[in-house]
Amino acid sequence: MEQFFSVFTVELLNSGIRLATPILLAALGGALCNQAGVLNLALESKMLLGAFVGILAAFYVGNSYVGLLVAMVAGGLLGLLFAFLYHKYKVDLVILAIAFNLIIVELTVFVMRALFGNVGSWSDPSIVRIPDIDIPIIKDIPVLGPVLSGYNIIVYFSWLVAIVMFVVLYRMRAGRHLRAVGENKSAAETVGINAILIQTLALVASGALAGLGGAFLSIGHLKLFTRNMSNGRGWIAIAAAMFGVNHPLGVLLASLFFGFADAFSVRIQNVTDLPPNLVKLLPNLATLLVLILIALRSKISLNLAKRRFRAQLRAEEEKTTAAQ
Repeated sequence: MEQFFSVFTVELLNSGIRLATPILLAALGGALCNQAGVLNLALESKMLLGAFVGILAAFYVGNSYVGLLVAMVAGGLLGLLFAFLYHKYKVDLVILAIAFNLIIVELTVFVMRALFGNVGSWSDPSIVRIPDIDIPIIKDIPVLGPVLSGYNIIVYFSWLVAIVMFVVLYRMRAGRHLRAVGENKSAAETVGINAILIQTLALVASGALAGLGGAFLSIGHLKLFTRNMSNGRGWIAIAAAMFGVNHPLGVLLASLFFGFADAFSVRIQNVTDLPPNLVKLLPNLATLLVLILIALRSKISLNLAKRRFRAQLRAEEEKTTAAQ
């Protein structure tokens, strides 16, 4: 039991925040698309593409920051292609997402084999990981310092994106237009809002954020690329967006939950004798639990809405009876 409680340390919080970063970036992109009324299930492919082209750019250009930009551009272009196929040819969103996810997995393996002769993983000593940043003053604060300081720029940027997205969605005209398109596309178009443009921009921004989340895995956290490196994080990001009710701050908290679940599963292997395969299931079990809670929340909301509707009907009937 003492070994179990020894897992809960400042290092666990630090690791959880790091592991939550790629999920948060992709989840914010997914929430943005959901707010715009377009389902984006291709986050997994955009993360994987970002991880691959990011480390390639860092290797060939010799600058990891350029790799981050290239990853964002690649993710954004994939989002643009997604939007084009959806709006131009009316391809079903679910089928389109499945196709993207399958194609990118095999494409990255093919290119990795063609360029480097490897199919499992690839790295090079010349690749430099994005350095961590120690925030002055804050880093010297006991307990709080290690939790808030010592991350790379991608982690801090993900926090900034959550704040900016909240301001744009709920304090700016552009955000009101985006949410109007998501609530009723036809009504938004009747008042002059370009729904197709807004949904396209949402998909491009979502792809860029997911691409950056993927680049965090390959050059922000590690210095290598492995086959299917995203490893389901895109799907977890979709669950995080739903669990956070597509609200930026809710998505932030949901992503932290998944990040801590992942960090907990890693650290508990070092202090207990639990089978490794069982421990690795913890993040997936957390995702399943969240999906069950989402389903229950939707069912409860529906039941409450029905009760309110019945109460209104009864009230109207009583008024009618009293008037007669």
